[in-house]
Amino acid sequence: MNILAIGPHPDDMEYGCGGTLLKMSKSGVRIHLLVLTHGDMGGRPTIRQKEQESSARLLRAELHWGHWKDTELPLTKDLIHFIEKTIRDTRPDIIFSPFHNDTHQDHRTASQATLTATRYHRNVLFYEVPTSVDFHPNVFVDIGQVLEKKFSLLKAHKSQVYQTRVADLSILENARSVAIFRGFQNRVKYAEGFVPLRLSLDCRS
Repeated sequence: MNILAIGPHPDDMEYGCGGTLLKMSKSGVRIHLLVLTHGDMGGRPTIRQKEQESSARLLRAELHWGHWKDTELPLTKDLIHFIEKTIRDTRPDIIFSPFHNDTHQDHRTASQATLTATRYHRNVLFYEVPTSVDFHPNVFVDIGQVLEKKFSLLKAHKSQVYQTRVADLSILENARSVAIFRGFQNRVKYAEGFVPLRLSLDCRS
C-alpha cells in the first residue's frame, strides 16, 4: 500500500496528518511526501529542507520536492501536471492534501491543484492546518498511541516550533489542543480529522 501526502510547505503534512502517517508507516505502508516549496518565507530554505529531511527519516518516508517559491504557488497547468506525475510515479492508494478553505494562498492553491490532479482517484482526504477555515471533519483517525511521536515530527522542524504568531504558544501546544478537540468529536482522547473528497471503503468478507 502506498500513501501520498501533499504539502505546500515543510511541516504542513506533519501537523495535519502526521499521526495518521506514523500509524500507517508503522504497519508497513509506504509513505511519500510531496513538498511543493522550500518554505523560504518562513525561514532559510536550506534549514527548512534539512528539517523536512529529518522528519521524513522519522516517518521512513520518501521525500519529493516541488520547485516553486513560498507564497507564489501558482494555480497553473504546470503545477497540476507536476502533481499528476507524482501520483503516477508513486501510485498511491490514498492521497492527503491541505483543505481548500484557508487564509494562506499556497494552501488554497495546493488544494485546488490537487482537486484537479486527483479527479480520477478513489481516495482523497483533506487535512487541516492552523490557517484552515470552516474545517468540519467527518473522517477521523485515533492518534493516541502516536501523539508523542507526532510531536517528534513537529520538533524536527525546530525553526518553526514558535512560529504560531501567538505569544508564548508553540506549535506543539496548538497540535495537542487540536488533537484533543478532534478526539472528543470522535469519542477518543486524541485524533486527526479529515474531510473526504472521495473515500472508497473496501469491505471484504
